[in-house]
Amino acid sequence: MPDTALPLPHVTVEPNPEIAGGRSPAAASFGSRFGYYLPILGYHSVGQNLWHHVPTVSAAAFEWQLAFLKKTRHSVLSPNALADLLEAGRDWPRNATAITFDDGYEDNWTVAWPLLKDHGFPAIVFITPSEIGLPGFMNWDQVRAAAEQGLTIGCHTMNHSYLPSVPDERLHQELVESKTTIEREIGRPVDFLSYPIGGFTQAAQDVAKRANYRLAFTTNRRSFWPGVDRWALRRVKITDKDRYDLTLRVKLSGYYDCFRQLRKPS
Repeated sequence: MPDTALPLPHVTVEPNPEIAGGRSPAAASFGSRFGYYLPILGYHSVGQNLWHHVPTVSAAAFEWQLAFLKKTRHSVLSPNALADLLEAGRDWPRNATAITFDDGYEDNWTVAWPLLKDHGFPAIVFITPSEIGLPGFMNWDQVRAAAEQGLTIGCHTMNHSYLPSVPDERLHQELVESKTTIEREIGRPVDFLSYPIGGFTQAAQDVAKRANYRLAFTTNRRSFWPGVDRWALRRVKITDKDRYDLTLRVKLSGYYDCFRQLRKPS
């Protein structure tokens, strides 16, 4: 599905030190929270709230949010477009965003995806192989159909594990075996990773890089590196309450980090 790109003003991305020659992690700060940061939207479930512990956005609120993006002429980037931009060191576009879903709930396919298609917006769903087919989650037939229709499929580890608690010897299973499992099932590359609960370590990032993930996404966690870290892209949590102009404008401003706590990676 093509991106809904618009010719809008840009803001310069600070180069990732991993690409620009690198710095010692001990010398690197956690980066500033006051600069512009592309608002990458983070969702979980969309539809009826049957999962009391899962952040759920109603279908009506989700449709309102998509219509708001259209009304405010936001350019919605696909994960590949975002990766191309960052890998090339190009500027971040203003008035742009990206849409992500964690966990692979069945309503991502039955409720969210039809609404996204109606608006012409790309998105990515991060799935956990060990949870595929469980009640409330997508099954492999749905995952394959989604991928064929243009919904990007990413990896959310093998067992939805909080990576700072995972021994180094298990990182291969969580980050690499999960990736190859999904690739085998959908018949296409899996280039994007989401850390469960946002937690990550330098060891996990190293494994992700060696596994050739193009990007990895966290929540409101700082990076070990200053600037923009392609393997620790922050996201903005979207809830059912975000159906008012002011609240959504703040979250889409690119400066939402000024209004929230940024947690350590682990």
